[in-house]
Amino acid sequence: MQFREALAFEWQKLRCMRPTLLLAATLAVLAALPVRAAASVSIAAGGFTTNSPSSTGGAVILSSGASIPAVPLEVQASLLTAIGGTGGYALTGEIRGFTGGGFGGAYIGAGGGVANLSLNRKAGTVFTVFAGKSVAPFTSVELRVYRQTGDFGATSGFVGLRFSF
Repeated sequence: MQFREALAFEWQKLRCMRPTLLLAATLAVLAALPVRAAASVSIAAGGFTTNSPSSTGGAVILSSGASIPAVPLEVQASLLTAIGGTGGYALTGEIRGFTGGGFGGAYIGAGGGVANLSLNRKAGTVFTVFAGKSVAPFTSVELRVYRQTGDFGATSGFVGLRFSF
């Protein structure tokens, strides 16, 4: 009798695991399929400085964009989050142009959005210009300048490494 109860218990455990195993197998098959990504994602980390108030710290930038067919341009959205110093953020819509493809290529771009990088810590309009140069596959050095407009506007700079996925 104990053998039959033990067998029934094991069968019950296996039945409970079936949906989990099916989900894991489905995800593995989907991950293996050749699918072209609709958007590119990248993350940058580096040093950040601002003049009003004067402070220095680190920053992380998360970007996602999509290429425009037939022209070497990409439309992207970026979120800068300042770490350390006085903090702050900048959320921008940008256009990035490529000056060369593949390893060794460079890019430049500009954009605008909203930020709270200024002395009064109020959100306002921000403009950014940036440039980058590939240093390894999927890796580039990036330099950015942000300018928040308004009475207490700030000028901020970022230099760091960008990793593209």
